[in-house]
Amino acid sequence: MKNRFVRFATVFAFVSMFVANSLFADDVKTVKILTIGNSFAENACTYLKQIAESVPGCKIEFAKANIGGCPLEKHAKLIKDCEADPTLKPYRKKYSLKELLQKDKWDVVTIQQVSHKSFKPETYHPYADELVAFIKKNAPDSEILIYETWAYAPDCKRLKGFGIDRDQMHQGLVKCYSDLSKHFGGLRMLKAGEAFTRSLKTNPEIDLWNLKDRFHANRNGCYLIGCVWVSEMFGVSPEKVSYLPKRMDAEVAAKLRKAAVCK
Repeated sequence: MKNRFVRFATVFAFVSMFVANSLFADDVKTVKILTIGNSFAENACTYLKQIAESVPGCKIEFAKANIGGCPLEKHAKLIKDCEADPTLKPYRKKYSLKELLQKDKWDVVTIQQVSHKSFKPETYHPYADELVAFIKKNAPDSEILIYETWAYAPDCKRLKGFGIDRDQMHQGLVKCYSDLSKHFGGLRMLKAGEAFTRSLKTNPEIDLWNLKDRFHANRNGCYLIGCVWVSEMFGVSPEKVSYLPKRMDAEVAAKLRKAAVCK
């Protein structure tokens, strides 16, 4: 009798756990993302999964079609190059963009301009048009989101070469990305650039840029971008994020989450 009771209790516990896990799984929204970009998209992905999974009911899976320093023009050119030569595999030396787009059922595909051209409106078309048309053809059920990148640190040496300051770069890229969204009928945007500027104004003591080059994001910047993405992808406040990267002060993380709130 005792053994029968033990067996029953064991089976009951197993079934209860299975049902609970199934119900929990049903409550989780998974967003599958393909990024088409460069190192700035890599920055966005640094903590993306951990940030998403720290918010109840949220999960992100992603793949990357990123090439360092790659502008819209090069992504568009690679489409044609791969069509002319099917053996060409420019993404991770394994895939063409077509193969990546068809590899999975992506909920979201992100596009962006390379940072040093992000504030120059003449660099967006016709390349963005060609890229968007290709995405729609090969991943017709995916939503295309525009990833608004950020202006460089005020002390970045590249700005002097551009003949502009940080504020001018920020204003220029915000207008370019906004115009790009409108051009395609109002595509949703991942406004990392505006979050960087909010953080700089409200928390100037928190550095967001890589110490070596002053244009890529550092740990703080990557965390901020991830919070912006998760907030927009799932429609949740970034202040619900509980993930804290190693060696990041909790107070700094809280300020960054607040800066990620889209105004």
